[in-house]
Amino acid sequence: MDEQNQMTAAICHQIGQLFNGESEDYRFDLKTMDATQFFTAMIKANAHVFNELTGDNKTVLEFTHLANHLVVQDLLEKQKN
Repeated sequence: MDEQNQMTAAICHQIGQLFNGESEDYRFDLKTMDATQFFTAMIKANAHVFNELTGDNKTVLEFTHLANHLVVQDLLEKQKN
């Protein structure tokens, strides 16, 4: 598994712990959670983490534009290889 896939798996695991009733990180019940609110919060959290790690100050909209660019760039790179 390459590094990007390892990072993806680790992040997915940590997010999953928010919904795992047996985890000390449990916060949300999937049956009662508002998915729109959760996914909006997740995007805002990603923008926040990006700004913290880079020292940048992108808005959420600017971050999502950058994130979309990175995903397309990654897909195009994978198509070449």
